[in-house]
Amino acid sequence: QALSFSIEIGVLPKARLGEYLDVEAPRREPAVAPEQLQDELEAVRERLARLHAVERPAAAGDFVVIDYVGRLPGEGGGGRPGEPFAGGEARDQLLELGSGRLIPGFEEALVGASAGDRREVPLTFPPDYPNEQLAGREASFEVTVKEVKAKELPPLDDDLALDSGFDDLEQLREEISQRLLAADEASAETEFRQAALDAVVAGAELDLTPELIDARAREMWERMLHSLSHRGITREGYLRLSGNREEEVLAELRPEAELALRREAVITAVVAAEQISPSDEDVLGALAATAEREGVEPAELLEQLRSSGRLEELREELAARQAIDLIAERAKPIEPGRARAREQLWTPEKAVSASEQPGEPDKAPARLWTPDR
Repeated sequence: QALSFSIEIGVLPKARLGEYLDVEAPRREPAVAPEQLQDELEAVRERLARLHAVERPAAAGDFVVIDYVGRLPGEGGGGRPGEPFAGGEARDQLLELGSGRLIPGFEEALVGASAGDRREVPLTFPPDYPNEQLAGREASFEVTVKEVKAKELPPLDDDLALDSGFDDLEQLREEISQRLLAADEASAETEFRQAALDAVVAGAELDLTPELIDARAREMWERMLHSLSHRGITREGYLRLSGNREEEVLAELRPEAELALRREAVITAVVAAEQISPSDEDVLGALAATAEREGVEPAELLEQLRSSGRLEELREELAARQAIDLIAERAKPIEPGRARAREQLWTPEKAVSASEQPGEPDKAPARLWTPDR
């Protein structure tokens, strides 16, 4: 039969740009804290640690070699275990006590065990256990401890550096410091780009409807659930673990959703204002890494995108990236402390905002306003 229906579509409105070139944004100096360097050196020691058998009870941090068999309760009741269940048996497994690799209670039950001990470990699988047939069920594990091993860390000296492929300890420290500094430089650059974009967002005007914000929050929630599903966590499992209702999660996501929409609208407006239009050469450059991974020519990928109708989507992504590049290149870096101080300064606009609050007329803070600083 004939069918008629109506569709209501929320359209992201256009942003009215303020100043978007030469904005000021905080930029910190990259640095490597001594604690970071020490943590990395300790990680090297951990990787080169050796295990040796000990004749004493196992303690947290020790390793044990175990055999175990897990059983679910028998059908006859009485608390007696039944047949072993699939995946609940292992032999000669090396387990670090305190690692949290196995279900809660398993590792703790082996603390104090010595080589040759047999232990019966009753446990309950967590409600969000990935295997739904075992989730929330009681089980009993028969564990045989075959060996207790202690971890011995090598000393922090030149021999450690040699085992890591360096001439001496100083060279190892220098290499780690340079790697950490390079990583922090990349983080500082990313933070600066984001701060510059947000400075442009703060100066723009955009009328967002609650429906658009709610829709984006819902989209972010569904995307997060999709990611969690790959780790075996369901919607119900996440809500149970977080102690929140779905409505509360969506409410917490609304500010982030609104900021994401404002950023997108501002980027779109900058692309239009600067008439940014990525060329085929730009597209080929963006496809180079993917083409190399797949063993094809970038031009071949370009034709595939064009034939599948996805080329414009890539051009839009490149245009957005070029708009952010432009904003960041023209932005003026300032010290983070100065940026924080500026946020606390009184301005006439803040005075108006404060005076409009119910029950608090004319309560503007008596602070100095400096229009250029």
